[in-house]
Amino acid sequence: MRSGLPLILAMLAGCAPRLSGEAAPRRETLHVGEARVELVSWPEDARAARQVARALAVALPRTARWGGLDTPISITIHPTHAGLEVAARRPGFDWLRAWARYGSIDLQSPSSWGIFGASDAQVVELLTHELTHCVMYQRAAAEWTWSLKGIPLWFREGMASVTAGQGRRRGTLEDLWRFYEQGLAADGAGDGEPGRGAARGRVARGQRSEGDPLGDPEPLYLERSEVVYGASHHAFAFLLERYGEERVLEALERMRGGAVFSRAFLESFGIGEPEFDADFRRYVLWQGWRRGE
Repeated sequence: MRSGLPLILAMLAGCAPRLSGEAAPRRETLHVGEARVELVSWPEDARAARQVARALAVALPRTARWGGLDTPISITIHPTHAGLEVAARRPGFDWLRAWARYGSIDLQSPSSWGIFGASDAQVVELLTHELTHCVMYQRAAAEWTWSLKGIPLWFREGMASVTAGQGRRRGTLEDLWRFYEQGLAADGAGDGEPGRGAARGRVARGQRSEGDPLGDPEPLYLERSEVVYGASHHAFAFLLERYGEERVLEALERMRGGAVFSRAFLESFGIGEPEFDADFRRYVLWQGWRRGE
């Protein structure tokens, strides 16, 4: 046992997050159009930093449909996943690759995403997703108010996923329908179609015992992230299809003017967010997409 201790300690050291003072990070200022980005990395990630810089030139223009970045942002490349979890304050989120706030993105080094690292296309996709968060927060609020607007997870993640074109990663509407159907028994579905119909009605109203990916995502977020992100993507796509991008931009502007999300949503779309959630759930539960509704 003693002979293996140095190897174990070396492995643990390699997995540990960066500590301040261990090495001086490299800081580079990049300009993409009107946006200014400070890229922070450590010496071992010089190649990853170049990859991120290339990706930014593609990703940032894709977010322009929602507006620009009013405030410069910083992107910090963390050499390990452990370092990202510490920076994001999300322990146990093994699937996490990045975390965005109003003016910053913490990013796990693309070189560590797999045996061969990440492709340029994968980095562009992820950065588009995270940059959309930054743009949305900056269009909707000031630096000291963005976290107080009450923007639900499905809207945040749905906008980012749709903008990044991640639909192929999110499963289908049929997958989401299957998720709801599998939970009907736990939600009081009786035998036969009338009983299931009544249970579907309760689920459509958000009355689900094990959490709901739209209205109550926290019970599902850690272990069933694919369901939460899939529902978010499809709900936001549904919102765009029904109401158009201009209404989304209007909602962001109303929030920037002082409204919280629930009020901005109601005034921009003419429907309350809980009612929209129920509308989308009904669309899924009764397979409206099959009938072209």
